[in-house]
Amino acid sequence: MKTIAKGILTTLFLALTIGFVFGQKGYLDGSKYGHGEDSISCIKNLSLYREYARQENYEIAQSSWAIVYNECPKASLYIYIDGIKMIESTLKTIQDATQKKRLVDSMMRIYDKRIKYFGKEGYVLGNKGVDFIKYSENTIENMQIGYDWLKKSIQLEKNESGPAQLLTFMQASNALLQANAFSAGQVVSDYGIVSEIVDAVIKKGGKDGARMEPAKAPIDQIFEGVASCDELVPFYTKKFTETPDDVEFLKKSTDLLRATKCNNTELFFNMASRLNTLAPAADLAYELARITNQADKLEESTKYYKQAIELELENINKAKYYLELGDVTRRLGNYQQARTYALNSAELDATNGYPYLLIGNIYAAASKTCGEEEFGQKAVYWAAVDKFLKAKAIDATLTDDANKFIDAYRPFFPDNETIFFYGLKEGDTYTVGCWINERTTVRAR
Repeated sequence: MKTIAKGILTTLFLALTIGFVFGQKGYLDGSKYGHGEDSISCIKNLSLYREYARQENYEIAQSSWAIVYNECPKASLYIYIDGIKMIESTLKTIQDATQKKRLVDSMMRIYDKRIKYFGKEGYVLGNKGVDFIKYSENTIENMQIGYDWLKKSIQLEKNESGPAQLLTFMQASNALLQANAFSAGQVVSDYGIVSEIVDAVIKKGGKDGARMEPAKAPIDQIFEGVASCDELVPFYTKKFTETPDDVEFLKKSTDLLRATKCNNTELFFNMASRLNTLAPAADLAYELARITNQADKLEESTKYYKQAIELELENINKAKYYLELGDVTRRLGNYQQARTYALNSAELDATNGYPYLLIGNIYAAASKTCGEEEFGQKAVYWAAVDKFLKAKAIDATLTDDANKFIDAYRPFFPDNETIFFYGLKEGDTYTVGCWINERTTVRAR
């Protein structure tokens, strides 16, 4: 095997060097095969080498290939395709770094010569860049060279760029970042170019879309691994300004902003709000409700909670939304409506005691507004305690929380003397008035 590899290496090197240094013969007038004996030699050797190349018998094919490569480089595109294959097969069998470098240099000259005689610079540069990064020594300098070739290829090919070229370009960009030769901003910029192409090709569908699909995830992962809010916010601000109604872009970008913990930014809220307008969804509306809730924008939060409830299909989720809406409504001072939302939550999820903790606190907050006499207002705390007791009866894990509330509000109960004054005693039944309108048990502090 070593002897065969050495033979191919020698022949390829001589063929490429001779052709590179001394030029070619027989085709200087622009003909495909040359003339006379040159033409006969080209046709003969092209046929010979192609037959052996199809069988991957490169040891025999190499000598005829070398003649065709040097004497009639316009004879066939396969001269360059097969030449690359010959070098690749040899690279797999040798270990010597010097020999490898010579072969990689020869491979690059084959690509250059192909561009010269058959054009398609963008396409060929893409393959050249991929192979250079794949086979050359792993240095910053070589990575930069391969990156530059791929960048030019993508600029020329645009949506015709292949998945291998786009992925390798992003890998090179990331490698240069890790080597401190690039900033994270450059990688983000490169991703912006690449992701547009990937998304456009996948959206178009067909064979090209199917070929592109596997490259999408690793390309996105590279971006997600290096992007921070400092890079993402200006990047997506520009994109959002340019395409505010692109639903797919908004879904993808908000997902990434969440993944990188950038969902507390104004940009995220603006993009999520726009997406919710264009493609409403329960989970998105709920997310916006929580953001505005935490920012004490209670009226706006109420709007999003109601939208989430309307769109949600799962009762458990809807119960959670009602519970949080009830708390927002309590903070707005609309106690009766807050109780209604809490009861809605309890009805949808009978195993949850939290709605009753909330109702107890709603009652306590409303005590001063329920009745004109102090006794009636203090009696509201009995009703509140009833709800705390019910909460821990439904869910024992809430016992500690319920007891804390009971202990906190017990000092507001009427004393025995006041209870006696109203003709009552502990243990009696009492109806709390106003909108609460519930029967409770008399208790002294």
